[in-house]
Amino acid sequence: MRPILRQPDPNPLPRLATPGERLGWIFNDRNLYRRKFMDPPPQPDMVPKELVERLDKARSQRGRRVALSLGIGVGLAALIGCCGGILTAWLSDAPDGPPYGLVAFLAVVALLAGIGSAVYAAWLPGQARKALAEAQARARQDYERDHAAWDARREWHDQAQQQAVDAMAEWAAASPSPGTRRVDIIGGTSYGWEAVLTVFGGSLLASRGPMTLVDFTGEGLGDELIELASTTGRSVSELDLGRFDLVAGLEPDELVDALVEAMHGDAPEATRAERSQDAMLLRDISAVIAPDLSIARLIAALRVLTGDTDQPALSDAECERLIRLHQDEARRVRRIEAFLHPLSDTDAVAPAAADLTCLVASGEGGVAQRELVKDLTMQWLAHQVRHTEASAGSLLVLGADDVHHRAIERLSNLCERRGIRLVLFFEHLREESLRTIGGGEVALMRLGNHQEATQAAEFIGRGHKFVLSGITRTLGGEDTHTLADTYGESETRGGSNETIRTGRHISRRRGTNWSRTRNWSQTESVAQGTNWSDASAAARVYEYAVEPRVLQDLPEYAMILVKGQGRGSVVQAVEVDPAIVTLPRVSMDPMEPQPLPDPAEAVIPATRQPSQVTVSQPQPLTATDSSPTWSAQDRPNSHENHPTGHPKVD
Repeated sequence: MRPILRQPDPNPLPRLATPGERLGWIFNDRNLYRRKFMDPPPQPDMVPKELVERLDKARSQRGRRVALSLGIGVGLAALIGCCGGILTAWLSDAPDGPPYGLVAFLAVVALLAGIGSAVYAAWLPGQARKALAEAQARARQDYERDHAAWDARREWHDQAQQQAVDAMAEWAAASPSPGTRRVDIIGGTSYGWEAVLTVFGGSLLASRGPMTLVDFTGEGLGDELIELASTTGRSVSELDLGRFDLVAGLEPDELVDALVEAMHGDAPEATRAERSQDAMLLRDISAVIAPDLSIARLIAALRVLTGDTDQPALSDAECERLIRLHQDEARRVRRIEAFLHPLSDTDAVAPAAADLTCLVASGEGGVAQRELVKDLTMQWLAHQVRHTEASAGSLLVLGADDVHHRAIERLSNLCERRGIRLVLFFEHLREESLRTIGGGEVALMRLGNHQEATQAAEFIGRGHKFVLSGITRTLGGEDTHTLADTYGESETRGGSNETIRTGRHISRRRGTNWSRTRNWSQTESVAQGTNWSDASAAARVYEYAVEPRVLQDLPEYAMILVKGQGRGSVVQAVEVDPAIVTLPRVSMDPMEPQPLPDPAEAVIPATRQPSQVTVSQPQPLTATDSSPTWSAQDRPNSHENHPTGHPKVD
C-alpha cells in the first residue's frame, strides 16, 4: 500500500476513526532498504610501459648519443682528410691530378652525418615525450567517457532507490495478531493512556462498532475519545458509576453471585461457610423483592431485617415476608448492609444505547466504596456481555489493578465467545495483574518501579546469547646455538730405484714421492623457534530480551508490544502519539516486514528492523535438516548481537 502524503489539517482526530485495529505505529526505517551501487568506478588506463621506458632512455642517453654522433662525424671527417692527404700525395703524378674534391666531399659528408646523428639524438626525447602525451590524452579521454557513463548509471540507480524508498511507508500500524482474545496494557502515565484510548479506541469504533469504556481512574481519560466519536457523528452516552444502579436488570442468581463475589473475592478457604451463608441470605431476599431488583430495594430489604420496617421502596407484603426470614441473622444482615451502604444513593437508570458508552468513576468516596463499585461493575459487565444480542464490539477497562483475577478471566471468556475485543489497562504490575496478564497480547508502557520492571522483563522472556568468557594467551620460544671444529692431517712418503742396462750402457733411476694432506672444517648451526597461541572461550548466557532499565526509561508515548508470531513471539516498539497521523508516509494498515538487503549490498548494513526483535521461535519437533537456514531478517552478522538485543524506541 502506497503511503499517503497528507496535508495539514486543523482537526486530525477524524483520521483516527479509520477501519483497522491500531495500537499505534511502528517506525519503519526506509533507509535500511537502500542498496549501494555495486559497479566499481572505472580506473584510468595505464600508459604503455614501453613509451615511458622510451622517454626515459631517450633522456638518459641524449647527451651520450649527441657526443658520440659528433665525435664519430668529426673523427670520420678527420680520418677521411688524413687518408685523402696521403692518397693525394701518392697520386700527385697522376694524369688527372690529386682527387681533392672527392676527399673534401667525403669529409663533409661524414661531418654532416655526425651532425645529423647528433640532431636526431637530441630530437628523440621530444618525440618520445609527444608520443607519451598523446597516449596519456587518449587514456584520459577514455577514462572521462567511462566515468561519465558510470556516473550516469550510478545516478540512475540512486534515483531508482530514492523512488523505491519514497514509495514506502515510514510509519506502519501496529495491530494485535489475528485471533487475539484480548489486549492487556501495563504501566504508563495518564497522558499515555489517553493517547492509547484516542488511537486504539478510534480504530476500534471504526472497526468493531459499539464500544463500552469503563474508567476507574476518576481522571476522565476518555474525553478525547468522546470528542473523536462526536466529531465523526457517533452517539455518546456518559454515566457516573457512583450514581448508576449496577444490579438493575440482574436475575436473582446473578445478583447473588455478583454481591458474594464482590464481598469475598479470593477469600481463604476458611470463609467458604460465610460465602455460602451470605449467598443463601441474599438469595432469599432476592426471591422476595424480585423481579424489581435494585440497590435501593435491596438495602431497604436489609434494613427491614434489622427492624426498620419503614421503607418506602418496599410494599407491606414484601416487608412481612422479609420479617419472617432469618430472624437470627441480624449480624450478618448488618454486615451486608454496611457493605452496600455506600451505594444507597444510586439511581435506578440504565445507560442508553449509544455507539460509545462511557462509565466513569468520579473518584469520590472511600476506598471501600471504590472497590465495591469496581467489583460490581465487573459483574455487571459480565452480565451485559452474556445477555447481549449483537456480537463484535469492544470493551475497555481502565484501572483494572484491584479487580479479582477470577472476575477478569470470566469476563475474558465471555468476550471471547461473543467476539468482543477486551482491552484491560493496569497501572501497576502487581499480584493481581501478574495472575491475570497473558490471556492475550500484552503492551508494556513506562514502569517506574524497578521490581515491576523486572517482572515485566521476566514476562517478555529471555534469550540465549554467546559472549566471550575468557581469553588464554601463551608465548614461548627456544634458541639453540651449536659450533663444531674438525681438524685432520695425513702424510705419505714413498720412493723407487730402477737400473737399466743397454749394451754397455747402464742407467740408474731413483724416484722419491712425498705427499701431505691437511683438512680443517668448522660447522655452526643456529636454531631459533617461537611458539604463540591465542585461545578464546565463549559462554552461553541467558539474559533478558528487554532489560528492566529500558522499561523504566520508556518515553511517555512509547509502548513495547509483545505479540505472537506463528508459534513464537516478537517484541515491537510502538509509538502511540495521535499526532503521528499528521505526518507524511503514514500507513493506517499494518505492513508485512520486507526482507532487508544483504549487508554487503546495503547502504546501512542491518539484519533486522530495529523496531522489532524476535524473542522466541520454537523449532518443530519432527526431524528436520540440521543445517540452519537464515532469512534476510535473521541472518547472523559479526557486527550485531543475537536478535535478543534491546529494542530501540525512536
